[in-house]
Amino acid sequence: MNIENLKIRTQVIKAIRVWFDDHGFMEMHTPRMVALPGQEPYLEPFWTNVTRPTSLVPRQVALVTSPEYAMKKLLGAGLDKIYDLGPCFRNNEPWDGSHDPEFLMLEWYRRDAGVYKLMEDTEAMVRYVVALMPNAKCQMPNDPIRRLTVEDAWREYAGVELAPLLEDREAMAKLASDKFGQTATDQDNWDDIYFKIFLSVIEPKLEAGEPTFLYRYPASMAALARKSEDDARWADRVEFYAGGLELANGFAELSDPFEQQKRFEEEIKMREKLGKETWAIDEQLLLALSKMGNAAGIAFGVDRFIMLICGAKSINDVVPFPAGERL
Repeated sequence: MNIENLKIRTQVIKAIRVWFDDHGFMEMHTPRMVALPGQEPYLEPFWTNVTRPTSLVPRQVALVTSPEYAMKKLLGAGLDKIYDLGPCFRNNEPWDGSHDPEFLMLEWYRRDAGVYKLMEDTEAMVRYVVALMPNAKCQMPNDPIRRLTVEDAWREYAGVELAPLLEDREAMAKLASDKFGQTATDQDNWDDIYFKIFLSVIEPKLEAGEPTFLYRYPASMAALARKSEDDARWADRVEFYAGGLELANGFAELSDPFEQQKRFEEEIKMREKLGKETWAIDEQLLLALSKMGNAAGIAFGVDRFIMLICGAKSINDVVPFPAGERL
């Protein structure tokens, strides 16, 4: 247990709250146990049972992988600038030094905003917090943090023009095999092949370079995001990389309940294809979307941010009781 890092952890959490409070955001404490969690194909919730004293039949509930659904319902109820800073839970995650089954997540949402405003918020908050840490091991660049589209990242780091390959599975499979030595099986869809190349060729270069916002993703990789107004092949999604870590993932939020239901149904089919459990779609969320307005939101990994500030190589060095010690 690194006591000095834990002291920095407390300071960072306090500073994050100060920044959001000073910028007019309201802190929300959303539920950590829900009946209908998200159905992202590659995230797994923890399940438990809740029993009422008046009933002998237990109700199955999940620990949230993110407070996203609850936050969107609050936007639909009329709130406009909100944040949630609390624990989230993901099962079957690698214990590799950058993950923990229970981790501290910061999420914030704005009405009347898009991914550019999310990038502005993230940069301002990160600069504010780092500046308050006298012994921070990371430094923010003097110039604005780099903004890079996914298309430009593929061009710069892989020497590939991505736009002609969008939704063309066979062309992407041939590229993976011929140029990068990656195997595309019959079970791999376009997204699977994309990630084989991205994770092995592009992301390591992003993580090794200067802090970067990566934005404007292929539409198929942003199930909760709005499609870009100028070209529906792309979606308004953004990720933030710094110090060898992916720190944040955000969207200009999809507010069309009919389109969202269609995407949820596609996620359910993918989970079924992968042999994973599925459950009903959250109808209350769909009802809230049409009232949410032109909103944007982003999830930010606080533990990883603390790792960056402390210069720690593992999440185990910045949490009081690492998973390997408590589980």
